Amino acid sequence: MRDKLRSLPLAKQFLWALATALPLLASAAMAQAPTCARGTVASYLGTSCSQLQTVFRWSSYSCTSTPASICRALGPNGSKLHMLLDPNGPRTLLVGNTSLWNVKAGESVDVVIRGSVYGAVSNGNWPHFQGLRGQTGDGSENNITTVDCGANCLSLNGVSEVPCSATSPPANCQDARTVGPYFRAIATFTPATSANPYPLTLEIKLDGGTTGTATLYSVGIHVSDLPPRGR
Repeated sequence: MRDKLRSLPLAKQFLWALATALPLLASAAMAQAPTCARGTVASYLGTSCSQLQTVFRWSSYSCTSTPASICRALGPNGSKLHMLLDPNGPRTLLVGNTSLWNVKAGESVDVVIRGSVYGAVSNGNWPHFQGLRGQTGDGSENNITTVDCGANCLSLNGVSEVPCSATSPPANCQDARTVGPYFRAIATFTPATSANPYPLTLEIKLDGGTTGTATLYSVGIHVSDLPPRGR
């Protein structure tokens, strides 16, 4: 191959080298997405970031609430909702770190963050309540992360969901010291490539019902290159 290449005119050698190098350079550029840093949903929008082999692209934010003042309190494009790598786990993004979306009876809020992801093989949620109960009365809290893996899904259709209601397992509504209680909610799939990432959606819903409350401090999203057995 090397002798055949040397027999080509210099211009064709250059073009061959360029054609060979471009895919490698593109792959390297994608792999060099900066590590997900401390920021907010608003500062993440329109950017890419990585946690080890997993690369995210963040594209949109929406919020609906009753009353509308709850969404306003979360700031334009979620500027009051924090996003950062968990200092205790390099494969976990913490989203929220706030009490601004907590609701009481007659109130509700629905936050949706969209983007895409590649390089991951699993998806698992871990809610954090900062010592409070996730709901009281007929209130409810739910956090749903969806990796739209289609035919490449291996379990749970790519969806991790840890709902908290009056009838949920206790661990769904209170702080857990390990990921163990949420192991059953870890979805798996074959990894996407940088050329064809999977759509990613994180939805957080709190509803105070008619007599209750709903609370969440943050949710750790474990969309990572580590399979469940490695956690």
